[in-house]
Amino acid sequence: MNKREKIMLYMILILLTMVSVKSLFLDEVKNLTRDEQQIKQFIKEAVEEESQYNGFLQKKHLATYRVVSIKKVSEDGNFPVFYYDKERKEQVQKSIPGKYVIKIRGYLFHIIPYKEFRIKS
Repeated sequence: MNKREKIMLYMILILLTMVSVKSLFLDEVKNLTRDEQQIKQFIKEAVEEESQYNGFLQKKHLATYRVVSIKKVSEDGNFPVFYYDKERKEQVQKSIPGKYVIKIRGYLFHIIPYKEFRIKS
């Protein structure tokens, strides 16, 4: 292996390490309000439920999804949230005031970003 090949190999390892750290520790949204936390939980459950029917990668748990950002774009309107209340053992519907834009990113092997989409209320 010549000097140039070694440098390229080191650069690949450094870049893979940087992508891994970013994907595992920095991408998911943090420091949320109570309303944003409920929206995140609802979106996460909805995407996981939908992704079960999409193909091989989701069924084998090789592809995952994370909520990357939640932004409130307007005070007008409501964001409907459905969730299962374990104490009452029933489906509950709640409306969160405001309009939101939620960005979700798909990861291959929990590290490599391969898909990104937005949900607007």
